[in-house]
Amino acid sequence: MLPDDEQADLDLVAAFLVGKGLSPEPFSREEMQTGRTPDFRVRRDGEIVAYCEVKSPNDPWLDNKLRAAPAEVIVGGARPDPTFNRLARLLSKADSQFLAVNPSQIQYNILAYVNHDKMSRYSDLVETLTGYFHTSDGARISTLRHIAEDRIGEAKRRIDACLWFEGKDLKGVVVNDADLDRTSRFCRLLAFDQANIKC
Repeated sequence: MLPDDEQADLDLVAAFLVGKGLSPEPFSREEMQTGRTPDFRVRRDGEIVAYCEVKSPNDPWLDNKLRAAPAEVIVGGARPDPTFNRLARLLSKADSQFLAVNPSQIQYNILAYVNHDKMSRYSDLVETLTGYFHTSDGARISTLRHIAEDRIGEAKRRIDACLWFEGKDLKGVVVNDADLDRTSRFCRLLAFDQANIKC
């Protein structure tokens, strides 16, 4: 049995897919025990068209320090920002799960982040995937190319889309545009307007 918050995240993403006319189907316990799997097979009209993995970014660092501290003791401290490394690590893990069931990428691979980290935003996902900080005036500043290209370069190319949920809402989508025909077909499958999504 899954913890309530994990089940709620799976239910949220499943409801999103159902709203797009798709049928998310969890893998059986036996399948999960015999090999790596993502969270869902996704069917349309009975045919498997995609796989979907749900990841839930969370940073319990400060909460854990507070729980462990004696009463009236100040906790915290400086540390490197873990946001980008966490998002990259979750993507790499999802990639290995997709490879186990969809090695030829015949079906689409969808990674859904359901964010629980108060310090993370959709813009952090975009920066992790592209390696650039995108300013409000449209400029791009190179910041994380070592993560975007060296660390997750191959893995992100095997994932067709990353969805970003906060609360109960889809806040953003990044679609892999390496193959424009595949991108168009994927956007039609999920009824995404290509003009309004990041690639």
